[in-house]
Amino acid sequence: MQKLKGYLRSFQSIFEIIRSKSFLKLFFSLFFLIILPYAIYITSVLYSNYSESLDWNYRFQLTRVQLLAIDLENHIRDHLLVQSKDKIHYFKGNPEELSLHPVLSKCFPNTIPKEFLEERSAYFFPCVVDSSEETNWILLLEGKSVWVYSADFLEDLLLDTPYSEPNETIFIVNNDGSYGISSLIEDGFQINQGWSESILSSIKEAGKLPKIREVTNKETYFLSSFPLYGLPFHLFVASPKESILIPIRKELFQNIIFLSLLGVLSIGLSAWIAGREMEDKRKLNIVFNEFPHAAALYDLDGKILLINPILESKISIRNLFVSNKSVYDLLNEEAVLFLSNARKNKDSIANTRKEEWETVGTDEETVFLEIQFHLWYLDNNTNNARGSLVLVQDITSKKLVFEKEMGYAKTLQKKYLPQARIQIPNLSYDYFYQPLIQVGGDYYDFLDLGNDRYIFVIADIVGHGVQAAMMMTVVRVLFHQIVKETTVPGEILVKMNSGVRNNLPDSYSFVPLHFLCFDFKTNVIQYGNAGHPGMIHISQNQISIPERLNPMLGMLPNFTPKILELPIRKEDRFYLFTDGLRDVRNLKKEELGDDELVSFFLERSSSPMTQVKDELIQKIKMYSQGATYPDDITWIGLHIN
Repeated sequence: MQKLKGYLRSFQSIFEIIRSKSFLKLFFSLFFLIILPYAIYITSVLYSNYSESLDWNYRFQLTRVQLLAIDLENHIRDHLLVQSKDKIHYFKGNPEELSLHPVLSKCFPNTIPKEFLEERSAYFFPCVVDSSEETNWILLLEGKSVWVYSADFLEDLLLDTPYSEPNETIFIVNNDGSYGISSLIEDGFQINQGWSESILSSIKEAGKLPKIREVTNKETYFLSSFPLYGLPFHLFVASPKESILIPIRKELFQNIIFLSLLGVLSIGLSAWIAGREMEDKRKLNIVFNEFPHAAALYDLDGKILLINPILESKISIRNLFVSNKSVYDLLNEEAVLFLSNARKNKDSIANTRKEEWETVGTDEETVFLEIQFHLWYLDNNTNNARGSLVLVQDITSKKLVFEKEMGYAKTLQKKYLPQARIQIPNLSYDYFYQPLIQVGGDYYDFLDLGNDRYIFVIADIVGHGVQAAMMMTVVRVLFHQIVKETTVPGEILVKMNSGVRNNLPDSYSFVPLHFLCFDFKTNVIQYGNAGHPGMIHISQNQISIPERLNPMLGMLPNFTPKILELPIRKEDRFYLFTDGLRDVRNLKKEELGDDELVSFFLERSSSPMTQVKDELIQKIKMYSQGATYPDDITWIGLHIN
């Protein structure tokens, strides 16, 4: 009983596999891609072989029958000549004597056909002579002489000719089809009724021309006819059509077996793969049900295979919306897009994606979701992805805590950044600061040094987020202390280098920094750069980008600072910015770069700095195409009026 139940379960499992869409899809794919094209190809080949066989048989058969006709005609002439010399003919006389012969007169018609009297001719006829059975005879007429010969020699020849096959039947008949002899021993070498009708029909149709036609006499035959031009006889050879089809049928049978094996293998392979997929789905279904987050599994076409729509907060993703579209529908669209991008980009980066969505529930409450897109594979085969796995986590509580903490950090950092502009005669400027997250590691400042001197500074702390913001605060405190002690640019760099080495931890101990110090009494600008990408200086439509004049702060214990001095010229423009600006990338991973920025600023050499700022912000948004900025961005633009 247990064995029977086991068999029933196995049969049920097989039945479920065969009913599955995966099995049907695989099997019909194999059928239409392999089995059906092969079947069509084999059919065309067999049909071509059949046509070629018929054509070859027609030509070969006529040639063979012609040779047989020549051979038979020569043998008939030779035998009749030998019998005449040896005087072994059965009868010799004239037509009158033939009509009075006690035996032959009963067999031969009383009236001899006229053509016998006009020219030498021959004629087959049956007659009972020395036995109780009819035998075949040949009548030969030459002038007024008549000879009658036995046709035994011809019967033997029909059985032993080298120009026919054992399964063929040979007939030699009078030209008018009235009588003839055959190679059929069972019919006493005579022609039965069925063959007589076929032969008479062929004679009427073809006359004295060679011809092959298809006839049916219990079986299907090719009936080849050829006249014996030296004798008043007609030769017919009946070849079974089956003999021509045997090799074709053999090939057909072999291909049917091969196609059957292909079908069985296709069914087996499809069932095996479908079974593996069903087992994977079963395992994944168990994992999905036990998984604390919402998740969805998609195939390569973006169709859902498995889904658990319930978040850990017991909210269904079907009841959450982004811009009036349900998260469920939006996930389906994004899964298709993710698979498409993964197929185009073969690198490992395209195999995963992580992002946050802000959604609204049916109760108008905001819910933050973390969405992770991953490719999934069968077993350990990482070459061919089977689809995508999407994990959805409710991070609302974490987000709120994080946002609260980041809000505190942002408020704190804001206090350490410039609170208000300082009014500087003959100098207009603008700036903007865009941290990667709510707080960042970029430091910017502008200070009134007194005595009609002003300094604008930008520094870039390694990293992002709260830790980088804390280090920025340290750098800001150092800078403010140092400029209170000295306003000499070279001394500022030396003291800042010492302060960074002594006050920042090792992971943040290298800080690129640059500044512009304007002295409107001496009409001199002093530019200090410690390992920072250079500023862009536009003067009379000429571009200069002084690069790293000194090592980064904290890199060396001591260095002799180099300060670049420039004259103050009206309409000159200066652009200070961190490398986060030039590193902005689009969806193709192409950076904005210095060349693009230089062209942008040159085109706006006469625009107010506030307008330049607004257009730069728009430029960044348009260029990034919605991609996340890779770093904090800080920019200061200055224009000498």
